[in-house]
Amino acid sequence: DGAIVRAVIWNNAAAATTVGGGNVQFHGMDRSMGGIVERIVQHVVQLHFTDAKVSKKRKELKSVAFELRNMLSFIDGVAAVPSPPTQSSSFADSLALHKNAMSAFESLSEFLRRNTSTTFESSLGRGKKTSKLGLPLSVDEVEPLSPCLRYSALFPPVPHPLLGGPSDIGSDRRKVSGANFGSPILIQIRFEGSSKWPTSLNAMGAAKCAMLAQLAEGIEKMKQIKENGNGDDLDAFDGPMDVTPNYLDIGYRGYSWRIIVRADQELRMLRSLGNPTVEAKALQLSLIDRHVRGAMHHSLIHAVHTRHPSASSVVRLAHRWVASHMLSDMIPQEAVELMVAKIYTTATEEEENSNSPKISRVVDRPPSTVVAGFLKFLQLLSGHDWAREPLVVDPQNHISSYDRGLIHAQFNNVRGPELRNGPAMYIISPADYDGVEAMVGSKVVGDSTGSTAQQQAAMAANNAAEKIWSPTVTAKFPEKVVLSRASALAKCSHNHLTTCIRSGKVGNNGWVAAFQESSTSLTSYSALLRVDPSYITDSGCSSTNAECSIPGAARSNNQDNAVEELSCGPFEKSLQKRYAGPKELRKKHYKNLVLEKDTLHEWQPVSALVKELRSKYKDYAVFFYNEFAPDVIAMLWRPDAFKPQPFSAVVSEFKRPAMEYWKEDNLVITNTDDVMAEIGYCSKNIVSNIKVFDDRKPDDAPIEKHPKKSRQEDDVSESSDSDEE
Repeated sequence: DGAIVRAVIWNNAAAATTVGGGNVQFHGMDRSMGGIVERIVQHVVQLHFTDAKVSKKRKELKSVAFELRNMLSFIDGVAAVPSPPTQSSSFADSLALHKNAMSAFESLSEFLRRNTSTTFESSLGRGKKTSKLGLPLSVDEVEPLSPCLRYSALFPPVPHPLLGGPSDIGSDRRKVSGANFGSPILIQIRFEGSSKWPTSLNAMGAAKCAMLAQLAEGIEKMKQIKENGNGDDLDAFDGPMDVTPNYLDIGYRGYSWRIIVRADQELRMLRSLGNPTVEAKALQLSLIDRHVRGAMHHSLIHAVHTRHPSASSVVRLAHRWVASHMLSDMIPQEAVELMVAKIYTTATEEEENSNSPKISRVVDRPPSTVVAGFLKFLQLLSGHDWAREPLVVDPQNHISSYDRGLIHAQFNNVRGPELRNGPAMYIISPADYDGVEAMVGSKVVGDSTGSTAQQQAAMAANNAAEKIWSPTVTAKFPEKVVLSRASALAKCSHNHLTTCIRSGKVGNNGWVAAFQESSTSLTSYSALLRVDPSYITDSGCSSTNAECSIPGAARSNNQDNAVEELSCGPFEKSLQKRYAGPKELRKKHYKNLVLEKDTLHEWQPVSALVKELRSKYKDYAVFFYNEFAPDVIAMLWRPDAFKPQPFSAVVSEFKRPAMEYWKEDNLVITNTDDVMAEIGYCSKNIVSNIKVFDDRKPDDAPIEKHPKKSRQEDDVSESSDSDEE
């Protein structure tokens, strides 16, 4: 009858660590990797299906655990090890690190809203409003945009001592990093409505920059006055305040924050243009993607991660997999988040849009563990027919059946009969339609709570019209060649991990092969640009030699002698290295020495180089790299770059005349030597050497192989020619 016969307390994680013979417990396992269920299964299997006798040599029981559980060492720290806790415990719990960043965000948001509330000041004249920070408008809303504020960051930020954070986190308190390794936490602020905003685009940009400059100046003045009776924690602001025309970088509670301004008046101004220029259209699209769709995407993914605790861990593990195969920035992180959201919400979408019984789709239930979710991610990436089917991600069922029909019809129209046109990865989310900027705030489609009558009328008119759905996250990336490569790698990784589960003969760390590139695969590229080791902070995330040693599991690999236990796992080691920063930028920390003003809010030189290479030479080659350990930048020639072309002064750069074989007016071809020379010059400060595997020459003519002459034959021919003369 479902009555509880007996209840017991099962929460002895330390015992599970030692009894399992190498079954290490990771932070977050109870929410993402079986947890108590796994411990119960371990107990039952060990008691009834294994030899429970203690081995005389090893002094421990046979290991019983779920397969591939050690993959969590890439995204979480070890929760319990036999050795005493060390300083690495501050870097072990990824969930706690995410929550600390979110807590700091809530505190910063409250500070901005409270100290920008405007009041009338008689000394400034009639009708003049001001605030404690000196802003004429109050901040209505502070919206998060960064992945670390939705549990998606592979390495959550750790408070920096020179940015207002504690100084007792790292193992060496005498030295601190002079740079924030990674990107600042991105947030956007929205001011109250006002008719005093400028009416021109240039003036609007200047006004936004002035708001950011006044915000930085106001915080500095409040710190100097030191009248903190209002409860403001001004000591939490530390480090430099860098103002640019587009954003403001500040340090608060040890985190680096990047603040941008969302001005809805600017979006309405661009939308009202009767005949917009190309620059105005590009500006409008970039603002909509950054402010509107970015906020909606964050809200959507945060809701999925809150409902399904293991989804965020799958996103982080998938992000590590993408970077390990040198596909960083080629497959956007937002695309990875949407694919994982599709995995966890597919069953819900089908149940809502179907009248069939729910019990018939038990197989399509969301994954319960990180391993199951990661395998489904690889299966979706490799098995989905990207050329013939769009991927519609709608976790909360805001896209109607009529709109789904429009999406498929517009997809077929874009793809064309030969299935070659349009974005290679066609992913649609509730924010990917034309006119989404008419929505209120960052609310999703169909939610009109709190909107005015005029805004609701605009939304109704927009819904009545036929929407134009098109991908935004994957509009430019990945390219077809990258998607085909990623699909093939996902299929190989899925097969390898499935073999690990079935046979169990690959070894305790056999799963690591799914996160590494072999030396043979590196030779398949056209060229390799070796980055100077001084720019590599975390070599443990390398694509060829990743760190995979796990505390507690080392002794199970040695049958005879017990080896020394490790103090922390790969995730903790990586966070420690990222916290310490590059050696050249580490500084000695003294009480009387002011270092805060020299701290860099962002330090990613290799990522900046790759971005520059892709911008300048995207027509000639494709560039691959691993953002977490960029020791190598791989380069692959584009086949279309070596076709003979007509001569033109506009496109004469990196060209040379065709030799003997040319057709009609195709007189020039790409000069690979010039391209490689320019790439070497552009990257000379970061790249130590370049190794070329494919010194491809343009195929302006069939290659004829001539037998090589020996040096003696050449000397004879030269002497005969001189005799004839």
